[in-house]
Amino acid sequence: MPSPIDPRRARSRGKLLDAAADLLVSGGAAAVTVEAVTRLSGVARTTLYRNFPSTDSLIAAAFRRLLPTPEPPPADLPVREQLVHLCSALTRLIQTVPMQQSMLGWLAMGRGASDDDEVGELRRSVVESYAAPLHEVLSTAEADGTLTPGDRDLAVAQLAGPVVLARIIGLRPFTETDVERLVDDFLRDRLATPEERRQESLQ
Repeated sequence: MPSPIDPRRARSRGKLLDAAADLLVSGGAAAVTVEAVTRLSGVARTTLYRNFPSTDSLIAAAFRRLLPTPEPPPADLPVREQLVHLCSALTRLIQTVPMQQSMLGWLAMGRGASDDDEVGELRRSVVESYAAPLHEVLSTAEADGTLTPGDRDLAVAQLAGPVVLARIIGLRPFTETDVERLVDDFLRDRLATPEERRQESLQ
């Protein structure tokens, strides 16, 4: 049975995260320093380090608190329209939400933290936010025979990767037409043929 959480420690952690999130919003990751967070939160430096072993750990936890999620597509749409809807929502988040841009850039700098810390949790949260909705659409379309089975992580990279890369390195923003082209290029290799759909229905 897990030990109960100390309410005083939980309050202190909450104050630290509130301060770090405010600093992220107002000044980006560079503004989240130990001095700034302890001053704004009124929490002692020793308490900060009891909750977060490094500044990166604190920044990652604050990013995770602010992580936006894409709008899921209506389930009754054809698979192409579901993917366009979802990829458009992801593109808007990546290109127009300042916190999303800042977070992706910060992670792209190659934080080498293990999966057991806050940076690892942030990475998993980002993957879950981006990949899970796409996996759900692809899984359903594969199950009903609309798409041929394939590597779903590769599919996420094919559909979301170009938008993320363009944002990080400063290429022009993706338009709705660009998103549709991404989806159509992806579907060109994954749409099941009539014979494949017939075989799927016989299984």
